[in-house]
Amino acid sequence: MISKKIRHDRILAVVRDHRIHSQQELSGLLGRKGIAVTQSTMSRDIRDLGLIKVRGVYQTVPQGDGTPPEQHLRSALLQMVVRTGLSGNILMFKTSPGQAHSLGVVLDAIQWPEIIGTVAGDDTVFALLRDPRLGPKVMRRVQRSMA
Repeated sequence: MISKKIRHDRILAVVRDHRIHSQQELSGLLGRKGIAVTQSTMSRDIRDLGLIKVRGVYQTVPQGDGTPPEQHLRSALLQMVVRTGLSGNILMFKTSPGQAHSLGVVLDAIQWPEIIGTVAGDDTVFALLRDPRLGPKVMRRVQRSMA
């Protein structure tokens, strides 16, 4: 049995060296390297490693590249978000298909104090706010980032 650390290191190497479009493709390349993983393990590893899809290809989230986190958010919002909405203490981001996870990773990384956490599906991200009264303020902040 291969350790989680080794598996994660190999996943990162494969993502850096190949244009990976799907979990199945990633799993196949790992399998050729002697690492068999289930679909659920692959999903957890992708989440744990913070991999995101950009234009349909898995990538690592840029770390320490000198770009301010707010600029990463602005780029993500402009590239991925179709529309936004607010209901109480939930901010909704509708994305292009397959982009929600990537946006959720970016939203989590910026660590806005108003946001407790995010939940991402295929094309929707819900951001849970600490207080419903913060909703309009956070929505304005998002809209300014998208302007």
